[in-house]
Amino acid sequence: MPRRHPNRHPKHHTRKPRHHGHDHGHRRHFSPPEIIREDFHRMLLTKRLRTTEEARELILMQSVEGHAQMGHGAFAGRRFPNTEMEDIVRALGRDTRRVCGLRQDLIDEVKDWVDLALEGKAGRTLVNENGDGLMGCGLLRQLEADPLDVLRGLYLGGLRDASDKRLEVEERTGHRIGGGRCHFVDIEVMERMGLTGDQLAHGSHADKIEEYREAGLIVDDPGPDQRDDRIRYMYIRDRVGGGASDDAGIIVGGKLYNLSVALGVFLADAIDTIEKFVIDYSDQDQELAVYIGERHPNLDISRDELHRLIWMSCPDADEAEDIPDSSLRHLLEIMPDSDQNAIESHLAYVRGLPYSPMPLGHQDVPNTEFYAWLEKRMEACPI
Repeated sequence: MPRRHPNRHPKHHTRKPRHHGHDHGHRRHFSPPEIIREDFHRMLLTKRLRTTEEARELILMQSVEGHAQMGHGAFAGRRFPNTEMEDIVRALGRDTRRVCGLRQDLIDEVKDWVDLALEGKAGRTLVNENGDGLMGCGLLRQLEADPLDVLRGLYLGGLRDASDKRLEVEERTGHRIGGGRCHFVDIEVMERMGLTGDQLAHGSHADKIEEYREAGLIVDDPGPDQRDDRIRYMYIRDRVGGGASDDAGIIVGGKLYNLSVALGVFLADAIDTIEKFVIDYSDQDQELAVYIGERHPNLDISRDELHRLIWMSCPDADEAEDIPDSSLRHLLEIMPDSDQNAIESHLAYVRGLPYSPMPLGHQDVPNTEFYAWLEKRMEACPI
């Protein structure tokens, strides 16, 4: 059995039953459960992902959350910006403890692989102890990768979303990127303050964080056994900017280094998605990057290299709407006319292999146009 990662939680999680004194029907900006169920079942019928069935369901649940917040899919323009994963899982009649545990298991398998790689015991494919692809993605069984370079990609991918690292690039280049982090939020205080999850996620709140703490909006984590329904783990944006493209980060890792680094960046992005609904919340992709940085036998990644990857994968504010930032579902969703998904297209492009034209992200940006933009972006890098 692989050595357990420090501060890991056992795979069989437990959580005390919650006492729910809040009816979603009387809370503003929360989706009716019946629309959640309709949206989920629509996607089950229409969305094929290059994953196991279990991983597909876990990922699609998070897609429902995005649909509810943005008014997509079965929500048909009706936005419910305070709807979170907890609401999705309950509306589907699933056990929150089990869903959280299964999602953490996906992350833990990556951590187990990291420990093996750091000990020089990992194989040349990204699989778990049963030989299944990490993150439930069977494609990873078929791609040969250098373990130490995958660790480099996990390091770069885990740090490129860190708000302080982005701020370093802003200060160095003058390029406004934007950033933020997740906090524990008291949603009853949020509603009393006239705020929504959408406003917290897309505004500029850096100068209000302490005010939010004093008002009781941002609270300390009471622990998985003590949280009640009103405490949610939510993203609060520090400052606005062009944002970052996960698609670009994966490709830049491959272009600057190699396929193995690109795969590591992809796994870091996947962790960043999955960690949004687990038992004990934390920035697990960043924590894993720090862990790798302290233990990698030959990391050899400079500050300039990290800054370069951040700059190249962050479009200018006036370009951001036209540059894909694919969710994990969009990266893994198979296009029926080509039997190809976005991650396969990106990795083929990195290796100079054929790929089929396809739309990327929710904006349906043609992959050929995106790759052309990215070539120019990389050439223009000032670092």
